[in-house]
Amino acid sequence: MAHHPMNRRQFLQRAGGAAIAMPSLSAILAACSKPSTSGGSGSSPSTIPIATYANPVTLPYNADPIPASTPIESGPLVYYNWADYIYKPEVKKFEEKFGVEVEITTFNNMEEGIAKVESGQVKPDVFFPTKTYVRRLVQNDLIQPLQHELVPNIENMWPVFWQDPGPYYDQQWRYTVPYVTYTWGVAYRRDRVSDEELAAQGWDALWNHDYAGEISLYDSYGDTIAVAILRNGSLEVNTDDPDLITAAKDAIIQTIDENGAKLTINGTYAKLPAGDYTVAEAWSGDIVGAQWYLPKDVKWDVLGYWRPEPGTSMTDNDLIAIPTGAKNPRLAHEFINFFLDERVSYDNFRYWNGYQPPLTSIDPDKLIADGVVPPTLPMSVVSQDMFREDLTPYELPPEDDQLWQAAWTEIKAGA
Repeated sequence: MAHHPMNRRQFLQRAGGAAIAMPSLSAILAACSKPSTSGGSGSSPSTIPIATYANPVTLPYNADPIPASTPIESGPLVYYNWADYIYKPEVKKFEEKFGVEVEITTFNNMEEGIAKVESGQVKPDVFFPTKTYVRRLVQNDLIQPLQHELVPNIENMWPVFWQDPGPYYDQQWRYTVPYVTYTWGVAYRRDRVSDEELAAQGWDALWNHDYAGEISLYDSYGDTIAVAILRNGSLEVNTDDPDLITAAKDAIIQTIDENGAKLTINGTYAKLPAGDYTVAEAWSGDIVGAQWYLPKDVKWDVLGYWRPEPGTSMTDNDLIAIPTGAKNPRLAHEFINFFLDERVSYDNFRYWNGYQPPLTSIDPDKLIADGVVPPTLPMSVVSQDMFREDLTPYELPPEDDQLWQAAWTEIKAGA
């Protein structure tokens, strides 16, 4: 399997301090607000509500999709994504198939990515946002509607993403397609902690003094505060309750102060397999990818992953979209369709980023049997049912997001 440096999930962690070091994303998007345009839903983009499973949203059209008859441009296609989040041999195959060049450009966090798109500093044809930002990207006319006739491979994905009504955050998948899925849990070294011991502890493993100096938390305010909320016994991972946020903040500070827990960008995928950490807050894709970072004399069976029972943990997915200013929109559609191909999508997962695409052709037994996922990591496999049963992080209203970021500022100040 490929041995590679840092993937998108690890680069995302640099955004943990981005709310302090850079303008907030809400400020960036507010600064680039556009006048209302008529949309297919009859709604003004300035009044698009925040989407949840209970309140799904059909995003208004900010333009018509390109005609399906649009000629394929000569490129180069500008690809703008998290660093090391795609398998370059497959990109090369796309280049060869369409006789074009792909210029790979990367960003380190979503604030940087969107700011450079909005300012015109980068003019991408394909862009990889997280779903909590889709509403604002549409609201500010930064991504364009998709021409569904040009993306037939969407039918390789779980029906929840393309069959009517479509995903709650983009009903009818007007602007986005799924890229990869993942869950939250605890990664651990099975040569130090047994499966039974970790299952008995759950999230409390990240607060266990027995692992002092060997605990990793993600340097990401949304993820780690949500995990602390779960550990404290609440399922309100999108809370606006100051008491829950304060309790989560205090708990994180406690394990930092008392147990030497570290806020890291690579604790799960690199430092835990290297032996620096015993337990780590983890996305499922990071621990699957950790097998590629084990020392040569260490086997994959030292890697373990626990996640809570369905309905008490979090499951999520990332996306692909086409920016409004794309110079090659037809070629961008071809690129999206190419990476929704069953083989291409599977190889991108298997040989590179470790994050599972929502392919209907994938099942847990196949992933284990084919050696894609180590047998010690069955809980890292994502199923469509998890999206129906689990919790999911939503976009927070600005006033709530400020509470979360203020708590994180206090955490970072003492870390």
